[in-house]
Amino acid sequence: MSRLLRVAALSLAVVAVPAMAQTLAETRAALEKVMPGLPANAKILKTPYAGLYEVDVGSKIFYTDAHATFLFAGEIFDTKTQTNVTKARIDELRRVNWKDLPFKDSFPLVFGNGKRQIAIFEDPYCPFCHKMEATLERMGNVTLHVFVVPIIRRESMQQARDIWCAPNRSKAWLSWMNNEVQPPKAPASCADPLKANVELAEKLGISSTPTLIFMDGSRMEGALPQEEVEKRLAAVK
Repeated sequence: MSRLLRVAALSLAVVAVPAMAQTLAETRAALEKVMPGLPANAKILKTPYAGLYEVDVGSKIFYTDAHATFLFAGEIFDTKTQTNVTKARIDELRRVNWKDLPFKDSFPLVFGNGKRQIAIFEDPYCPFCHKMEATLERMGNVTLHVFVVPIIRRESMQQARDIWCAPNRSKAWLSWMNNEVQPPKAPASCADPLKANVELAEKLGISSTPTLIFMDGSRMEGALPQEEVEKRLAAVK
């Protein structure tokens, strides 16, 4: 059975639940009985689909009926619009408020006139970050706000600290990413935001590098083709 048919079958099963007046608070109470570990900040919303409720847990969602008789994690497709409803909803939940990003904990890389802006979360030992930066540099007219998150290797933290504490951290970063030129060792007195950056990444649900965040709060992950990034930048208002 295809994924679409499985979701449809589950949705039909939910509709089969006897219709009873049920408040969101009552649905939450029923859900907590079968899921004692349900986070206190989980949001429960009634969807436009008959009998189906969405449960938002951070940047992930699953579905239930009004009485928590059924639970399922899967994707819902709207056959009329040919859209992945679940993916669109998750993208919305993962949207970031650009103005809330702590840019003091990043450093800029300016390519061309730097008019277009992207925040990017990277690790110095991330091979896909090397590829993504090379693509962005070729594009030109982009300012990257680099948030270094040392999460890939044990050596990542020291390497990131050496780069952050260099006299010109932007130059030190590019020298390392493009040519593997080692930065000078960081002095013990140098303060860095690296632990705060890791905590920020966790808060935003960022678990892989590179992750790009655009000025409209949308995000993309991985070493992406230039045309995909250009398309997203063009859509940012």
